[in-house]
Amino acid sequence: MTHSDSAITGLRAAILDMDGLAIDTEATYVAAWRGAANELGIELDEDFCQSLFGCHAEAVKQRISDYAGPQFDIGRFEEIATRIWHRHVEAHGIAPMPGLENLLRFFRERNLPYALATNSEARFAGICLERSGMANLFPLIVTRDQVAQGKPAPDLYLEAARRLGLAPGQCLALEDSEAGIESAALAGTFAVLVNGRRPASSRERRFARLHLASLNEVPALWNQGTSADKAYPKAATLI
Repeated sequence: MTHSDSAITGLRAAILDMDGLAIDTEATYVAAWRGAANELGIELDEDFCQSLFGCHAEAVKQRISDYAGPQFDIGRFEEIATRIWHRHVEAHGIAPMPGLENLLRFFRERNLPYALATNSEARFAGICLERSGMANLFPLIVTRDQVAQGKPAPDLYLEAARRLGLAPGQCLALEDSEAGIESAALAGTFAVLVNGRRPASSRERRFARLHLASLNEVPALWNQGTSADKAYPKAATLI
């Protein structure tokens, strides 16, 4: 666990991202994006696909269209990618991320409110949560189609905090992507990056108060505050 020099105090609720943080959807998206692109004669490399994580659907389509060029049929791409995604998910399901179920149990046992804030639209988020078996575990879900702007704008976290009846600064935000951690930080939450698959990027270090390897570390963080051994070079500026 790495962290800035900010301490965790006064937190009363948690707000979680969905894709790649709560449930492991990102591999399913890569399979769909690359499969659809291949059918249309375009190769999307792994790094480019990873750069799309955390972006909302319209931003993903725009970036893929820009990447592939003006002659690329983005409508056809979307149609093929959707078909591949549904087929993949029906065959393999979507797994909860390690530590999620224990973390939600930790929150419930302590009567700590929590919410989901996702760049996915409501219908799609519902499908993902249903396929992962998590549909009934989130009492409050804020989706992209319920706010004016998706991540990296702060709208989703501001709305989640409002529905929780709390100030953003009273909320712990858990994110795994650049767009997500920026959104959480700009909203004024205590923004924590949870991603042990790769080092934090410079953008993530700028906005994250802490960097955890997995959700399994969150209960100890909540109980004990920050006592990690390595600080970021600069603490995030949230307001």
